[in-house]
Amino acid sequence: MTIRQRFAAALVCALAISAVPSFGWAQDVAPKDETGQEIDRYCTNITDKAADARYAMQTRELEQLRVDIDSRIQELEAKRKEYEVWLKRRDEFIDKAEDSLVGIISKMRPDAAAAQMALMGDEPAAALLLKLNPRISSVILNEMPAEKSSRLARVIVGSRVVTTKERTAQ
Repeated sequence: MTIRQRFAAALVCALAISAVPSFGWAQDVAPKDETGQEIDRYCTNITDKAADARYAMQTRELEQLRVDIDSRIQELEAKRKEYEVWLKRRDEFIDKAEDSLVGIISKMRPDAAAAQMALMGDEPAAALLLKLNPRISSVILNEMPAEKSSRLARVIVGSRVVTTKERTAQ
């Protein structure tokens, strides 16, 4: 007997118990006591089987959900690893680019380097100045407009947080 058939039988039992006395059908088919006892025996006999079937069905559903969750976790782990590899390559590229830019700026004339760095945002320019030789950085800062060089100095010292509005304005 399938789970649906057992469920249907249990439903029939429940309906039969409630319907038989109210409509008087038991008098037509069999004596009232015999039919009621037979229905009670049948319902009692299938109760454990129905509960076992429900439990088995719920267990199968939970197992399927567990399999689905495990597969999704594996997919997420694969994506995470993929992103980690991409991020590592990106960071390596940025490090190489920064080192190259430091080399380029350090070989430029101070006035040309100051003009280029004045056009940069405050944080990247300050980071670049920190990577340069202090002697070169001081000459570049000297060539910059006073407002820009003072902002860069504050960023380097860390006494000032650059706001988003200021970053986008540059």
